[in-house]
Amino acid sequence: MRSLAFALALAAAPFAASAAELTIQPPGGAAKVLTQADLEGLPRESVELGAKTYEGPILAYVLRAGGMPVGAKLHGDPLRAYAVVSGKDGFKAVYSLAELDRDYHAGTVILADKVDGAPLDDKAAPWRLVLSEDKKAWRSVYGVTKIEATIVP
Repeated sequence: MRSLAFALALAAAPFAASAAELTIQPPGGAAKVLTQADLEGLPRESVELGAKTYEGPILAYVLRAGGMPVGAKLHGDPLRAYAVVSGKDGFKAVYSLAELDRDYHAGTVILADKVDGAPLDDKAAPWRLVLSEDKKAWRSVYGVTKIEATIVP
């Protein structure tokens, strides 16, 4: 019986969920795919949203890793950029690129991977976009899969 269970586990291994991926599409540049491992070494912060505390990498560092113009590079044309953040459920929210950059926005914006010290649930995993300064969480995207920026002509 034990060998049957082992054989079934081996057979199912190729079908196991793949590692989480986040596609970053800078304005006019090539898309870059980041994994959880890519995000693990980035600076992290916590944000309280209602009665919960979310923790994850600071979004500006995630965007930089994906080739987005942030910090000193966010000037001129990129200041007219907006970012569409997409979730695995098809929900999308729009932000100015500047409001996602801590050099321009007073709040904290993170790509949360934990809530109250535990991993996110299946609905919100692998990442949830959390902004500390939003009064309502209606733009907080669950299951973030892509961040795409476009410069307004």
